[in-house]
Amino acid sequence: MEIVLDPNKNAYENANAYFENSKKMKKKLEDTRKAIEETKKEIEKEKQMQETKRQQKEKKVQIVQNKEKKEWYEQYHWFFTSDKLLAVGGKNAGQNEELVKRKFFENDLFFHADIKGASVVILKEGKSAGEKSKEETAQFAACYSTAWKAGYSIVDVYYVTKDQVSKSPPPGEYLEKGSFFISGKKNYFRSIPLRLFIGITKEGKLLCVPEKYGEEVFKTYYLIEPGKYSKEIVVEKISRQLNAGKEEIEKLIPAGNTSFTRMR
Repeated sequence: MEIVLDPNKNAYENANAYFENSKKMKKKLEDTRKAIEETKKEIEKEKQMQETKRQQKEKKVQIVQNKEKKEWYEQYHWFFTSDKLLAVGGKNAGQNEELVKRKFFENDLFFHADIKGASVVILKEGKSAGEKSKEETAQFAACYSTAWKAGYSIVDVYYVTKDQVSKSPPPGEYLEKGSFFISGKKNYFRSIPLRLFIGITKEGKLLCVPEKYGEEVFKTYYLIEPGKYSKEIVVEKISRQLNAGKEEIEKLIPAGNTSFTRMR
């Protein structure tokens, strides 16, 4: 090892200079080690951030895929009758128009409560439906009408075929959005009670069906009908008792004050 001495300094001064330099080198070495450790931490942090972003992206993709898997009728009021026929109703005037224009076909039936401001309910393949499925659909149409909000306990409901439903009123008459002109004979179900069952099925699914559907499918359920409690109170109570999401419960309960009774 070659040691360079400064001739202008004595032995002590030269030794002290080397000592000071060694301290500086040691400090630089420590600083370098710290810098390396900090760099490693930053690299690890960046990896974790990238992994989190990747997981979030995968989650978003999964959410989109789940949304894409939803059936077309899930944006409306709907249920499957006891004969496994789909009954689907509009939530507003725009959806009423949409259903009749795009989803109402020759073998279907058109149901409507005999009151202004009711959901149009289409019973798919309704022409081949049995009387029970028709009664269930009639009750469904009754419940999702303004009769519920008005506090009625019963309302008449009629059904007609596709060729009887038109957006062209007689001369001099005007149809509001979501309304239709019905020609020919209407087939009536009289004094239909406004009553629904909402609960958890034996398979663990949240379900809301007309009372006429029956209670056999439920593990635990409520009877709901027009009554004295605000929708917010009913949603809060039922969602807690059924251990179901408030948002999902709110979608199923008709607009207006409601009474509810725990059945099982």
